[in-house]
Amino acid sequence: MAEITKDGVTGTTLREYLDAMRQTYLGIDQGWDINPESPDGLAIAAWCEMLANLDEGVVAAYHAADPNAAMGRALENIAAFAGVKRRKASFSTAVVEFVGDGLIEVPANTLIRHRINDTLWATDSAVVTSLSGVAHVGVTCLAPGAQGANIGTLTRIATPVPGIRAVTNHEVASLGLDEEKDNAFRIRRSESVALPGNNQIDNMYAALVNVPGVKQVKIFENVESVPDEHGIYGHSMALFVDGGIPENIATTIATHKNPGCGLNRYNAIPNKVTLNTFTPNGQPFAATFFRPDYVSIFVRVEIATSTLTEDDKPKIKQAIVDYTLQGFDETAGFAKKGVRIGERLAAGRLYTPVNYFVAGHEYVAGITIGTAPGRVDKGVIDVAFNQLGVFDVGNIEVIYV
Repeated sequence: MAEITKDGVTGTTLREYLDAMRQTYLGIDQGWDINPESPDGLAIAAWCEMLANLDEGVVAAYHAADPNAAMGRALENIAAFAGVKRRKASFSTAVVEFVGDGLIEVPANTLIRHRINDTLWATDSAVVTSLSGVAHVGVTCLAPGAQGANIGTLTRIATPVPGIRAVTNHEVASLGLDEEKDNAFRIRRSESVALPGNNQIDNMYAALVNVPGVKQVKIFENVESVPDEHGIYGHSMALFVDGGIPENIATTIATHKNPGCGLNRYNAIPNKVTLNTFTPNGQPFAATFFRPDYVSIFVRVEIATSTLTEDDKPKIKQAIVDYTLQGFDETAGFAKKGVRIGERLAAGRLYTPVNYFVAGHEYVAGITIGTAPGRVDKGVIDVAFNQLGVFDVGNIEVIYV
C-alpha cells in the first residue's frame, strides 16, 4: 500500500501487488487455480490493478505539492501563489511597409497574406502614409505558434485599401510559441519568484516575462559612470523584450523600476520604443525598452541515411525550429530555453534536435549555418548583444547523402 513518511512517499507497483496476492491465495490452498486466464486469476488481476491505481493516485497527490514534480493543473495551482500563469500560445509578429499615395490611412486589422504559406497577418494599429506614400506598422499573425515570415514574404494585401499599392516586410518575423509545457512553465515559475524581491534586475525580469505575449527578455545593466562596451549609458538598464503589447510592457516597467536608474531613452540603439505612462501612484513616467534586432539564420543539414524519406524532411526542419524556440523542455540534460537574445549561434547545438529525430536512421553527416542563402558555410555566427537569431523552416535545407 502507498505510504507517506518523513522521507517522502512510496507506493506498491502492479507487479508487486500481483505477486503478493497470488502468494496469499496459494498460502490458503496450493492447488488453487490462479492462472491469468482462470476466473480467480482474472479477479486477482482486476483487484490488483485497482489497488495499484490507488497507490499511483496517492503518489501523484503527494508530488502535486512539489513545484519540481507537479504537473498540469497542480503546477498551475502552485504557480498561482507567485502570481504566475501558464503562458498561452503566442503569435508571430513582424513589421511591414505599405507603399502608395501620400496621407492614406491604413486601418487597424488590415489583413496581409503570406505569399508562400497563405497565413494571414493583421495590422496592430492604424497608420497613415507619409507625404511620399510610405508607412510602417506592426502586424500579428492570426494563427498561433511558430508561423514564419522571411524577408519579402508578407506581400499580398488581403484587405484592399484605396491608394495603397504594395506591402512587404524588410525584416524576418519574430516567431510565436506554442502553449507553455510543464517543464518550461516550471522554469519560468522558478524565475518569477523574484517578482516581489529587492533585486532590480531579477524582479524587473520576473515581471516582464509574465506580461502576456512576451516571449523572452534580456536585461543589461551598466553600474559604471561611463557607457559600457555595448554603448549602454552609465547608471542605467537597457531592456530588450521580444513580443508583448508595448503599452502593457510600459506599464510593467513603470510599476517595477526603482528610482535613479536610467532606461537609455536617448540612446541610439535600434528598435527603441518609448511610451508615456504612469506609475502606480499616478506619477508621469516615460518607459523605454528595445525590440531585438532579428537575424535570419539559414541551415544546411546533411544526413547519411537509406531509410528516411522526403516526408521526413519537414519533420526534421520543424524539430530544429522547435529546439531553437524552447529547447528540449521535456528532456533532462539539454538546453531548456532555445536561442536567446545576444546569444552566439553554433551549428553544433543543432545536432541535438536532428539526432533526436534520426538516431535510428544512420547518422548526421554535417550541419552548417549562415546569414544568407548562398553562404551557409559557418559553424558559429557571432551576433550583437541586441540581436536574436530566428530559424524558419523555409530557411532550412535537409539533404540526404
